[in-house]
Amino acid sequence: MNKKKGGKIAAVIDIGSNLLKMRICQLRKGEIVTLDRLQYPLNLGHEVFTGGKISFESLRELSSILHGYSDIMAEYGVDQYKVVATTALREAKNRAYVLDQLKIQNDMTVEVLEDSQEKTLIYSEILAGLQTMAPQKMGNALISYIGAGTIGLSVFDGQNMVFSQNVPMGALKLHDMLGSIQEETDSFYVVVKEYLDSIIGRIRLPQPEGGFESLVLTGNEIELIAKICGIEPENGRYIIKAKQIKSLFKEIRSLSKEKISDRFGIEEEVAELLYSALAIYVRLMQFVKADHIIAPKVDLWFALMKQMLIPKSANEYAEHVRVNALSCARAMARVYNVNEHHTENIRKFACKIFDKMKGMHGLDRRKRLLLELASIMHDCGHYVNAKEHLSSSFDLLKNIDLYGMTAEEMLIIAYIARYNEYDVPNYDGLEFIRIREPIRLVISKLVAIFRLANALDKAHKQKLDDIKVRLDKNRLLITGESNENLYLEKWAFEQTAPFFKEVFGINPELTIKSTMI
Repeated sequence: MNKKKGGKIAAVIDIGSNLLKMRICQLRKGEIVTLDRLQYPLNLGHEVFTGGKISFESLRELSSILHGYSDIMAEYGVDQYKVVATTALREAKNRAYVLDQLKIQNDMTVEVLEDSQEKTLIYSEILAGLQTMAPQKMGNALISYIGAGTIGLSVFDGQNMVFSQNVPMGALKLHDMLGSIQEETDSFYVVVKEYLDSIIGRIRLPQPEGGFESLVLTGNEIELIAKICGIEPENGRYIIKAKQIKSLFKEIRSLSKEKISDRFGIEEEVAELLYSALAIYVRLMQFVKADHIIAPKVDLWFALMKQMLIPKSANEYAEHVRVNALSCARAMARVYNVNEHHTENIRKFACKIFDKMKGMHGLDRRKRLLLELASIMHDCGHYVNAKEHLSSSFDLLKNIDLYGMTAEEMLIIAYIARYNEYDVPNYDGLEFIRIREPIRLVISKLVAIFRLANALDKAHKQKLDDIKVRLDKNRLLITGESNENLYLEKWAFEQTAPFFKEVFGINPELTIKSTMI
C-alpha cells in the first residue's frame, strides 16, 4: 500500500475500556479525510472495574494488536501518531506496569488522559458542532458525555461553560457494579434508578432561571440508540425525542441481556451497555424540561487528530480551555460570595507582573492561566471559615473539578491561593516534600507573583485602578496612581517582597503617585 497523495498522514490510537480503536487520517484541501478505521474488542474495563487490575493475558493481547496497528501505520506512511488511554487504564492499580511494558514491547508511549482532559476535548468538539445552531435555539444547556467508566457534566449558559464536573460512573462501570443484582429481581431498573439518584441526584448543578432549555447528550451508545429509534443524523447530530428514549428504556428495563440482544439483533455485551446508558440518559433528562435531546456525533479521536493535522487548532483549543476555565472559575467564585471587583483586580495585576517577568520565570501561558484562576478563586475559603480561610481555600480548590484542568493543575491553583503576606511555601514541610521538584518550583514562582499582586489590593477597595510594571536590572518597578490612603497596601507589599526576591533574585519596589494636580 503506497502513501496516498496529499498532505501529511496521522493516526490516533484510543485504548478504551471495551474497545481498542485506531483511525488513520490525512489532511486534504483543509479537510480531514479518514483513510482507515479499525477497532478491536477488549475487556480492560470489566477487569479494572471488578478486580482493579489489567491481567497480563489482556496486556499480551493488547500488545499484539498494537503491533498489528504499527504495521498498518507503516503501510500508510503515517507521519505522526498519538496513543491515548482513558478510564480503564487510568483506574488500573497496575497502570505503571502496563505502560512500561507497552513502551518496552511496542515502543509506544501511551498518554493516559485524565477525566477532565478527555471530557474537555470532547466538549470542545460538541460546542464547535453546535455553533451552527442559532444561539436562541440552543439557550442554556446541560451537556453530558457518558463514557464507559465516567460521566462528564457541564453547564453552558449560551456563551461559555459555567460549570464542569466528572462523576466516576459510566455505562460499563454501572453494569459491572450492579449487574449481579439483575438476576435476583424483576425490578432491577428500580435498583439502578435508586443508585443513580444517590450519585447524580446529589450534584448541585447551577440551575439557570427558568431551567435548562436544552439537553446535549453523547457517548458510545448514542448511535445505536438513535438507530433503534429510527433517527437519522442531520448536520452531524441526532435529534431524539425525550419520550422515545423513555419509551425505549421502559421497553427493555425488565428484560435480560439475552432478550435485549435478540430483540435488537445486537451482541449481549452491547445489550448490557445499552441498558446502562439508557438508564443514565433517563436520569439526566430529569434535569431538563426539553422534549428532545441533542446528540452530536463526536469522538475523542477527532479532537486529537485535528491538533496533529491542523497546527492552528492546538492554539484554538488552548484558547477554548482558557475562556471556559475562567468562566467556570468566576461562576464558582460567585457561589462562594467572593468580592469580584477585588479578584478581578488581583488577576489583572498578577498577569501584568507575570508578563513583565517572562524572561525571568520561564513559565508558559498555561501557567499564566493557573495564576489567573487562583486569583479569581483565592477568597472562596472565607465562605467556609473566616478564621482558617487560607486552609479552607486550599482544601476546596484542590478537590474541585474545573473545566480543562488536571488534578495536578488544581493542586497548583490551591497552593497559589494558600499563601498571603504572612505565609510562604515551606520546602521542608511534609505537604511540599510529596510534590515533584519541578512542580514545587512552579508553585513557588506563581506564589511569589500572586502574593505581590494580592498585596496591591489588601483592603479590597481597588484603590489602585491600574499599575505599570517595569523591569530595571535587578529591580521590578511597580507604579500606580491614587489619591487614597495606601498605607495598608504598602505594608502588605513590603511583607511579600522578600519571598519574591528569594525566588527571582529581583527586588520589587512600589511607587504610588498622587492623582491630585
